[in-house]
Amino acid sequence: MIDAPAPSASPVVVVPSGWPMLDAAAWVGHSCWAELRLHQVLTDWLAIETSAALSTAFWAVRAHRAELAEAWHRRLPELREFPRSGFVKPSTAGERGFADLEALTGPADGAARSAALTAALAAMADHYRARAQVALGPADAPVADTLTSALARTESDLARLEGGY
Repeated sequence: MIDAPAPSASPVVVVPSGWPMLDAAAWVGHSCWAELRLHQVLTDWLAIETSAALSTAFWAVRAHRAELAEAWHRRLPELREFPRSGFVKPSTAGERGFADLEALTGPADGAARSAALTAALAAMADHYRARAQVALGPADAPVADTLTSALARTESDLARLEGGY
């Protein structure tokens, strides 16, 4: 006869839980908003950019930001009580950084725009890396997949800008 294992004082958690659903949805909504906002800034920059090389780089980054905004939007929960649109809003610090980007509207600001975009993308990559450390459990698997894609896309955009377009 086989003895049953003795019950332990605390249960063993095989897969830790992730964030509460509304907190996780708020994070995804902030990420979606940031990608949409950066897309908008790049659209404005393309109307004034005089460098063909920078314009080409901005177009590529802009396309990637649109794809990522769409991917984040797909990851938002569909809840009658909490419409998706309610989650797509800036974080508490979100709007400040984009106002600085929008201010770069002079024809001679191309190098400053490139540097500011590089800094913004680096901050987004850090944001994605930090979330990837806590995206746990089966409920977070779709977000983890999008994080992997978002981080790869953001790092490729950074490499494009740092490599001279």
